[in-house]
Amino acid sequence: MSIAKVKFIDLTANISKLDDFLVKFIDLKGFHPILASEIVEKVHGLTSFVSDNPCQPLLAEVEDLQTKYGFKLLNLEQRDQVYTFNEMYDYMHKTKEEFETESNTIKQLEEHIQKYNDALIQVQNIQNLDIALDDLFACEYIGIRFGRLPNDSVDKLRFFQNKPFVFKSFNHDHNNSWCMYFTTAEYKREVDNIFSSLFFERIFIPDFVHGTPKDAVEALQDEIENTQKMIDKYKDDLEELTKSSCTQLIAMKGELLYLNRIYEAKKYVVGLGNKFSISGFVEENNVDCLKESFEDFKDLEIEVNDAYSDRRIKPPTKL
Repeated sequence: MSIAKVKFIDLTANISKLDDFLVKFIDLKGFHPILASEIVEKVHGLTSFVSDNPCQPLLAEVEDLQTKYGFKLLNLEQRDQVYTFNEMYDYMHKTKEEFETESNTIKQLEEHIQKYNDALIQVQNIQNLDIALDDLFACEYIGIRFGRLPNDSVDKLRFFQNKPFVFKSFNHDHNNSWCMYFTTAEYKREVDNIFSSLFFERIFIPDFVHGTPKDAVEALQDEIENTQKMIDKYKDDLEELTKSSCTQLIAMKGELLYLNRIYEAKKYVVGLGNKFSISGFVEENNVDCLKESFEDFKDLEIEVNDAYSDRRIKPPTKL
């Protein structure tokens, strides 16, 4: 086993050729570039080309879309697309807004269905009452509350058995008791505070529900069915939006991945006047290969030196 011999390389060209150079540079294999900051800090008059990378926030937006909406966008670079960053930002903003609008609408409708289902359970609990719900809730001297109470809170009601309320549990599941309580108008605030402290979750009967509990059950079931149809329609629209956006997002992501490597490579570029240079190390037996990579690049100076020709920079070690 021995240490591979390396050479110190300076690649220098006119500043007008920088973009063309970086297109080739990012595909170099076996070249170990030196950060411009390591050189600029030690030599007066040199400049660095490090700047904000506009690709990073856009790639983060693409990643956010993938995560939220289940996109499957391949990590394939594309170099033949014609984009400006302003166009990319505009398209991304428009696309995110469309997806968020559809998704938020679906979420709101699903929340409505959850509330309607909770109300349906409660109305079914009093379905045998032959009294209009409007009359029930319009009682002047009695306040009625329907809702859920955690099962462990039901046991704690015994500490308040001397308080002026009536509690009725209809049924319970693993976590909660579906119930109601009522009290007089005089003690309504006090009793509400007691149940609030026991984590009572009040369930409201929607305003569109009228008539007897039996009528209310039918109205709620119809509303749940209609709302579910609306959700299904919005989900279909979201799927179509996904299909129509996928092709352009794949192309944009591919271009961004490519441009991102270009911008990241600028951290190795050192400027001096109208020239730029990138310095680094390459194994001695790969020097000719490196030169061949740039043989069709005019006006590029390739200077090959001993690995320790610049004592300020330590060469890498490869066994």
